[in-house]
Amino acid sequence: MPNPSLAHIAQTLGISKMTVSRALRGERHVKPALATQIHQTARQLGYTPDPELARLMSHLRDSRSSKTRQTLAFLWSDPDPVRMRTTWPKLVFSGASQRASDLGYDLESFEITPDRMPPARLAKILEHRGIHGLIIGPLLSRSRSHLRLPWEKFSAVVIGLGLTSPSLNRVHHHHFKGMHTALSHLKKAGYKRIAHCASSILDQRMFGAWSASFLIHHPLGPAAASSLLHLPRELQRTAFLKWLAATRPDAILDSGNNLAPWIQSLPPDTRPHLATLSWSPDHPHIPGLDQRPETIGHSALDLLAAQLHQNERGIPPYAKTLMIEGVWRPLS
Repeated sequence: MPNPSLAHIAQTLGISKMTVSRALRGERHVKPALATQIHQTARQLGYTPDPELARLMSHLRDSRSSKTRQTLAFLWSDPDPVRMRTTWPKLVFSGASQRASDLGYDLESFEITPDRMPPARLAKILEHRGIHGLIIGPLLSRSRSHLRLPWEKFSAVVIGLGLTSPSLNRVHHHHFKGMHTALSHLKKAGYKRIAHCASSILDQRMFGAWSASFLIHHPLGPAAASSLLHLPRELQRTAFLKWLAATRPDAILDSGNNLAPWIQSLPPDTRPHLATLSWSPDHPHIPGLDQRPETIGHSALDLLAAQLHQNERGIPPYAKTLMIEGVWRPLS
């Protein structure tokens, strides 16, 4: 049986073909009751959309509505000095920006600040400029965050686990698998008393993925591993060195290249082997897990572009999460 046309659906319901088209694209111009009736009738008639035709029509609509490249917004909840502490957020943005360019978009940064740029004001600016696609950047300075925007006007994707409300589609590193990968490489290198040290705020942000994987996959088992786990709210040199002397690990996994100066201050014969769960090209002398931040940014842009092509705006009924696996970078 041939796929029924939009005109056939419209004729069945006694409405215009344009109304059917708008309803099937999810546009807000159609009343909810009528949109539901159109979707039900389309299913009953056996209608299925042609993805290639939908992509072409989306492109034609965008071309008619604007002579310039469409701009997408990358929103930061942390001030610039916080973001500039590490290369990670810059690589995330770089990956998203490059992918945006590949797909014909421009990507522009916006900083959300309660005093200078509160969310309500930012939403008006974005709407005035015709920006409907948003990437919410990773949260770096605190464990959890909430963001209020008129979401029905935007397609949005979150990077990382910091933003907990609303529940949007998101992309983040596979922390649980990453810890398993790191432990496996250190075990193969001959290390057994492997320790892990990170801020409890960071561990809470990822819902305990690192600490849980550490206990489950540790070569000595959960009981012995629990004493090799150091998760203070704030990392402090004196407390860290005291814990290190008491536990005497032969290797230690840190969360972001912040333990190196403290370990280097120890006598050479007492220093544990240092590796990191957040490898950075700025510290190639420290082996560890590359979370592939550029790939995370790239994937977030792909997910956002798919939502824009499908005219999916607002808070999704079922949020999707895409996790990106890291790769081990040996000592360089």
